[in-house]
Amino acid sequence: MNPWRWWQSTDDLGRVTLYTRSSILPLLVVGPLVIASVPAVQRGEISEPVVITLVATVVGMSLLAAFLVDRQVIGRALGRPHLTLLAGAALVATVIVSLLPIGNIRGPALLTVAAFTMAPIGAFGSRFYVPIGLAFAGAIALQSNVRDQPEQLVPLTVQMVLLLYVVAGTAQLSVWLVNVVRRLADADRTRAELAVAEERLRFARDLHDIVGRDLSAIAVTSDLVAELARRGRPEAAERAEEVRTIAQESLRQVREAVRGYRTIDLRTELEGSAALLRSAGVKSRMSADVGTLPDDVRTATAWVVREGVTNVVRHSNATLCRIEVREEGGTVHVRLENDGVSGPLGQGSGLVGLAERLRPLGGELTSEQRDGSFVLRAEIPAAGAPAAVSGADGGREVRA
Repeated sequence: MNPWRWWQSTDDLGRVTLYTRSSILPLLVVGPLVIASVPAVQRGEISEPVVITLVATVVGMSLLAAFLVDRQVIGRALGRPHLTLLAGAALVATVIVSLLPIGNIRGPALLTVAAFTMAPIGAFGSRFYVPIGLAFAGAIALQSNVRDQPEQLVPLTVQMVLLLYVVAGTAQLSVWLVNVVRRLADADRTRAELAVAEERLRFARDLHDIVGRDLSAIAVTSDLVAELARRGRPEAAERAEEVRTIAQESLRQVREAVRGYRTIDLRTELEGSAALLRSAGVKSRMSADVGTLPDDVRTATAWVVREGVTNVVRHSNATLCRIEVREEGGTVHVRLENDGVSGPLGQGSGLVGLAERLRPLGGELTSEQRDGSFVLRAEIPAAGAPAAVSGADGGREVRA
């Protein structure tokens, strides 16, 4: 996959995670650089097998530290086996460095091992790495050649404590940053789901207000019709006519509610779609340039926008959605494209229903998936000459 396309299509969590994981890679070269920078090694005063053993020990600790920090960055907690492995590796590395005949570079080597041990512990918080850092710094200071200069013990310990805390604190901040972005991404998804649920509740309330009231009236009037019929009263026929009238009116209102004739409008739908996408953390690029359309064509166009945006929010991990509505050559063209497709292309009931809605108007609905993007197109015949009337933003591009 094209790296630039992946970077454009992934969300903020994926980008921050990639950046943080990439920043761990320098851990793999810190150890060898520290060892190679020691003057005694550069002058060849230490034998080659000892240098190789020392470098291998430090590289092993850096690999383990990078693996454990990376595990925390991607959201996997360290368990007891991981901490046991870290403690065992640190002990073995400390013993090896302490026994090698490396003279004055023992202190820097031990400090490097301690830093790699502290890095994964940093994500657990300061209450863990502060005492561990003090213990490491004190032990390394005692191992260093400060017997002839005891006054250097405290400054050296302080310097090493600060260095170890910088390493552990950096790891802690990195994991904390990724976790914050992860929680924000979860909050955005929850907010999008709540927006969809709120729209469903609104429709349910409208349907209940229409059907519930009319069904109650039908039930009461039907009881009255039955009672009048049992008594042989001529008013029964009139009441039955009332029941039929109420039922027909209720059916008409239900159809209007289902088809969205009462509220749905192209201009309103474009503005509402921009707000819904924004609440879901999806950037939108919208442009509309249509002529004077019949009501049924304009409503059908608005339904295409609504269903397309609903699919983006509910069924994709999109970060960008482009919506274009234009009238050209007596046909209204609607195009919605999002970059959040991650699975095989399916034909949901919403798109099937939308295609059936366009069919009586001679419209056609098509969809395709390519390079991680999903494109929904609709072409609806339109009557009337186009005029420079914008459906949402005066024909200008709207960025949200």
